[in-house]
Amino acid sequence: METSNSKIAKLLRNVAASYSIKKTGNIFQVRAYDNAADSIEHSTVEMKDLWEEGRLNEVPGLGETIRGYLDELFTKGKVSHFEEVQKDIPKIIFDLLDIPGIGPKTACKLSDLGINSLDDLKKQIKSGELVKKDFSAKIAQSIMAGLRQTTSKTGRMLLPYAFAQAEKILEYIKRSPSVKDAHFLGSLRRMVATIGDLDFSACSKFPKDVIEHFIKMPGVVRVVDKGESMATVMLQSGLHLDLLIGSPESYGALLQHFTGSKNHNIHLRTYALSKNLSLSEDGVKHTKTGKVVPTKTEEEFYKLLKMDIPAPEIREDGGEIEAGLAHKLPNLVETKDIKGELHTHSNYPFLHPSHGPGVNSMNDIVKKAISLRYSFIGISDHPPGHGAVSREKMIEEVKKRTKVVQSLKKSTKDVRILNGLEIDILPDGTLSVPDEALSTLDYVIAGIHSGHRGEKDIITKRLISALNNPHVDIISHPTNRLLNERESSDADWDEVFKVAVKNNKLLEINAFPNRLDLRDDLVREALKYGVKFIIDTDAHQVSQMDNMRFGVSVARRGWAEKKDIVNSWDWKKFSEWFTIKP
Repeated sequence: METSNSKIAKLLRNVAASYSIKKTGNIFQVRAYDNAADSIEHSTVEMKDLWEEGRLNEVPGLGETIRGYLDELFTKGKVSHFEEVQKDIPKIIFDLLDIPGIGPKTACKLSDLGINSLDDLKKQIKSGELVKKDFSAKIAQSIMAGLRQTTSKTGRMLLPYAFAQAEKILEYIKRSPSVKDAHFLGSLRRMVATIGDLDFSACSKFPKDVIEHFIKMPGVVRVVDKGESMATVMLQSGLHLDLLIGSPESYGALLQHFTGSKNHNIHLRTYALSKNLSLSEDGVKHTKTGKVVPTKTEEEFYKLLKMDIPAPEIREDGGEIEAGLAHKLPNLVETKDIKGELHTHSNYPFLHPSHGPGVNSMNDIVKKAISLRYSFIGISDHPPGHGAVSREKMIEEVKKRTKVVQSLKKSTKDVRILNGLEIDILPDGTLSVPDEALSTLDYVIAGIHSGHRGEKDIITKRLISALNNPHVDIISHPTNRLLNERESSDADWDEVFKVAVKNNKLLEINAFPNRLDLRDDLVREALKYGVKFIIDTDAHQVSQMDNMRFGVSVARRGWAEKKDIVNSWDWKKFSEWFTIKP
């Protein structure tokens, strides 16, 4: 079988579902497989690569038993235990489990009702036949919404995963002594949230040498195409890689052209023609004289047009060409500007946490923050779920955790430690934790964690209700999207932005791989209202704190500057915003 991370994650989830359906595993075994699947799916490193390097034990949530099964999978191409567990379960059940909102119980019921394919399911919902079989009409409509999401999936890679793979490939390309320089291309260089195939460029006087080096890269299983200055290969993981080679005299033109976007290039070519210049990947030519102008770098390329060079992230024909010509491009925020974050999750043992806790201890998070040279770090665990404990017990639990954080604060002077929680905005707009408990914290993050498909006015009211609460400081992952899984919630964003500014509240740019939320287009729109943002990783294990760069990329694509991002401010200004006492 294909051994990409997504395929392995799917296999482990199928095993977890099989345990539940056959009642052959306990809740801890089921949870172990689900947790392992999540960890693998969000890893930026291929499991097979780690296995070959003997490093599977470095993957959080991957216990000894599952590591043993993965060893069998990579050695033999299958796992006998997995085949036995899934035996006699109809294949349609595993297909149904890919639909958001369908769990093992519902999948089995649909199978028992004669559903034999996703197309059949869609047909029976539309015709009303499924409801006639005593299936809930409300659940059927929810499944239909999930089906629409499933069929609209693009199969594109999440940016952090694509970036991690591309970094290794780029490093290999640069090892060739014939390569003067090399870059990512296309949507990856522009840091778009999801990526298709990986494209690269190289600058060289000896393209044939570079191509031979490229096609011999470890992991290449097939050379799909090869020419004098290009090659396409396929890796074991199924990834397709394209390499384009440009001469040193025109490399800037090639790099600019294949970075895109298409709309940016069309607009730029139209403008250039008005100045008697013709632009292409081969270089810049005067239309009247036919003379080719050297463009060794992108700086030289854009200088010919008498404009400042727009950062790759904003080359989307959204006004960057006009701003470059007027020398008014934004001074975009950079990863090096970030001085800390507030959205991390520890393994603190709350009673009945509303969502899964983190993997590492508070102390581990603090150590990681110090290694990142942060000046502050906030820890914002999920409290007990609403209704899981009494109001009094909730307050007691929060105060108990506060004492733990206070003790940790006293134990180090290397970084400021802040005490927060990430709480739920409930369906009626109230919060999952009483104000009496929230008032004891340094800050509060509130987010919608259920009912994401609610009507536009309902989602808007929930967000605004939270923004109006005096204890809430930040709205986490505001659109609630999960890339390749769940569309953004619909809301009256203009109204949300107005209330956020009025109440001095922050909207989060969440750097978790499958969120990257607030979306870049909404970041730019929010800036028009004067909204301030905080970039967080939402890390559930300390290694995920390295994802900050991807949150920064969203901010950059939204034209955000350092002044717009509160966790790029110095401590005095930052603490005054949150009214945090020294």
